[in-house]
Amino acid sequence: MTPHGIRRLDELDRLTLRHGDVSTALNSAVEEANNRARSNAAGRLRAQLGDRVTAALAERCTEPALGTSKDGPSSLNCGRQHYEQWLTAEPRLIAATGTGANADMELRDAHGKLLGERFGNRLEPDSDTFQMDIHRVRQALADGITLGIRQFDRWSTQLAELVDDIVAVSGADVFTKLFISAGTTSVTGWHSDRQDVIALMLWGNKRFQLGDWGTPEGGPPNKVVLDEVLHQGDSLLFPEGHPHQAIPLGDDSGLLSIALLRRHNWISRNQIPSHLGVAEHPPSDAAYRRLLRSRIRPAAQQPELTGGSHLRSLVPGGIELLSASASGEIIFAANGGVFAANTEAVTLLAAIHSMFPTTLREAGGNWLPEAVALTAVSLIEAGLIALSPH
Repeated sequence: MTPHGIRRLDELDRLTLRHGDVSTALNSAVEEANNRARSNAAGRLRAQLGDRVTAALAERCTEPALGTSKDGPSSLNCGRQHYEQWLTAEPRLIAATGTGANADMELRDAHGKLLGERFGNRLEPDSDTFQMDIHRVRQALADGITLGIRQFDRWSTQLAELVDDIVAVSGADVFTKLFISAGTTSVTGWHSDRQDVIALMLWGNKRFQLGDWGTPEGGPPNKVVLDEVLHQGDSLLFPEGHPHQAIPLGDDSGLLSIALLRRHNWISRNQIPSHLGVAEHPPSDAAYRRLLRSRIRPAAQQPELTGGSHLRSLVPGGIELLSASASGEIIFAANGGVFAANTEAVTLLAAIHSMFPTTLREAGGNWLPEAVALTAVSLIEAGLIALSPH
């Protein structure tokens, strides 16, 4: 490791490492940075989701909460044409009946998932997935079919930043699905989800109903306990297991479903969150939080840094100090990985995490500019910070 370098320690079992031998001052600085970063994230979410939804995110949801963007239409709310630019930027795969996780999207009507071959071109003779044909997909939407796009936040910088803030405040892993509709029929019907969910209207309008807790799967409910039309910029947070349905109203609409998977959700399902790089359940909510990864894609090319370069952290779950070696290296967990670095690098990471978006000059304080820049480059190469457009 160079004087300013950071080593990734993927060979370590991060869940077996425990705190020890880290200075009180550094522990305090990192704890303060984590708290301040969560507070800053909550402030940004209040502008996007409203006070009630944001306040409810910190704990398991117990009752529905409605929110409205304080900023009005924003960069998140630009209409289907804006999102199609991302959708068509590279080849996308459509799932066929019976397939799912290996495809980017699926199309549904009221009877269920539709054959992918109607809307794309088969990749190989025996393939179950099809490369999307945007012209056929547009016609399907005009005919009242709904398009569902998985993990759309990974394709959109603006949505990735929103999801990172939700991760920071909730301590939950997030899975998103964008539903684009233009019909008048619900394609999912009455159903319930096994985790808390935020429904966020990106454009258009959609009617959202919650049934009483005794509603059978598939409905109808004995009683509708909430019946709201969500408009552009509106959001609804509701608890896991709460029966619900979303009904398009005939206009072009985009609804982002944001599923919040907390540690207890994996335990209740008897599933290990192996996609986070672990082979057992994290022992605590704090340990689970540190495994959570940023949705923001690192830059493809090494950026050129100056004192005025704006930076942001890529550690939505925060930083966890694990131990210190005899040579003075600090072992810490962040963004789903375990790293070794000197105290100066960890201190700079904590400063950027607590202040972002911030300039390199502000984060570095009284350090020598050359040393700060070299350390920042190491943090960027490790995927822990990135240049911010703000």
